[in-house]
Amino acid sequence: MKELVRKAFALGWGAIALTREAAEKLVDELVKKGEMGREEARELVNDLLERGKKEREEVQKVIRQEMERVLGELNLPSRDDLLRLEEKVDRLLQRGEEK
Repeated sequence: MKELVRKAFALGWGAIALTREAAEKLVDELVKKGEMGREEARELVNDLLERGKKEREEVQKVIRQEMERVLGELNLPSRDDLLRLEEKVDRLLQRGEEK
C-alpha cells in the first residue's frame, strides 16, 4: 500500500501541493484500515513531504529558467543593467553640480 500511495503521487502534482496535515490525514486513514503500521505511516508522511519539497523546488527552477529565457528574448534590461545606468546618471549629475 505504501508503494501504491507513492506511485499515485508520482503520477500527479499531489506531492507538490501536499501539506503535512493532508499527508497525515491520508496515512492515518490507511493505518485505521490496517493497511500500514504507525511507524511506516510516519515514514511515508516524511517521504511524501520531502518529495513534495523537491518537486516544488524543481518546478520553481524550471519556471525561473523559462522566465529568464523569455525576458532575454524580449531584450529587456536586467536589474544590474538598470543599477549601472543609475550609477552612471548619478556620476553625471555630480559632475554637473561641480561645474
